[in-house]
Amino acid sequence: MADTLVRLGIATDEQAAAGLAEAAGIGMDLDEEFEDTDELTFLLGECGLGFQTPEKVSGDLEEGYEELLLDAAACSGGSVVVDDVQLVTDEDGDEYLHFRRNGRSIWHPAEHLSDSTRYMDWNTAFDAIGDLVPGNDDPRGFYQLDEESYDAWWLLLTPDQAEGLKEFGLPLPVQLGNRMRDLIPAEEPETPAWYVEDDRLHASEESRRRLDDWLASMDAALDRWRTAHLPDGFPFDYSLESLSQLERLVLDRFDGPASLEAAAADEFFEGAVRYVGESALRLWPCRWTYRHSDDTSSVFTNEPMIRSNAPAGFAGEFSPDYVLRTLVRSRTSDAVREPMERVGEAVARYRKTLHARTASKGLS
Repeated sequence: MADTLVRLGIATDEQAAAGLAEAAGIGMDLDEEFEDTDELTFLLGECGLGFQTPEKVSGDLEEGYEELLLDAAACSGGSVVVDDVQLVTDEDGDEYLHFRRNGRSIWHPAEHLSDSTRYMDWNTAFDAIGDLVPGNDDPRGFYQLDEESYDAWWLLLTPDQAEGLKEFGLPLPVQLGNRMRDLIPAEEPETPAWYVEDDRLHASEESRRRLDDWLASMDAALDRWRTAHLPDGFPFDYSLESLSQLERLVLDRFDGPASLEAAAADEFFEGAVRYVGESALRLWPCRWTYRHSDDTSSVFTNEPMIRSNAPAGFAGEFSPDYVLRTLVRSRTSDAVREPMERVGEAVARYRKTLHARTASKGLS
């Protein structure tokens, strides 16, 4: 196996030699085939390759997360640097894991059984590991070598390297990779302009083009919609009250999903989508986004979305088109307002967590 690690470019000659020496030192017969995958992962560890996700941490949880993320980042060979790892608990007891990857703050919600537990939130840990894939133009991703996630060994591999290891019976059941790009906006952090620029830096060219087309026609399209489709007296002020009145107009026009589908590219419905989104922009800190995908089955792609001005870990996002279609289907009051309000709630959670983080560090 050591020869294969070198041939695939996973290990250097020096690393392989060191691993074999350690294995021989504990009495492993290097001339026999490995009987199980535990012996294989042991050799990888002795070669100084990869890292392990512990079933439970030996110290406190924050230190456990920090050690895990530092070990994962070290696999990149220096292209990914992690610092400022902190578990933050806000005034309501909600927990978030914070760390910086190459200077960018990243947040993930976390949930633990108790204050004294030493078991990590594995969803949080896996999401964070995925954020440490080098990304940019580096094809490598993290692969779990063992069948079970507890105490599993992980390597940062190219797809070809991962395929080469399968000949040894390694299951490689999990692959992680969020494919980040290390681009940070020049705008002042936490301003609306910062979030808009950040979207553009990380969006595809087609996504940017479609969003630009949508926004460029916004004012003219809403003016036409107001003139052609809204009754006199409609409070065209982007308020919550106007959204309640819009719900009634939509329900009067469409008696169910079939009538909405029959209308196809209905100008009234598109105007309502635009109005819902523009109302959100005036009510809460958020912005329009667009993510193009060649996979037409992907959820919430290839349509304008509203996203809160908060990190992705706080999950404030909705599709104006989807909430209006849900209204037509469910025919319940506030079907539009409730998902919209989650955008504001995400920003409130983020600000509350930032306050808790600042207070815990003794900063003003």
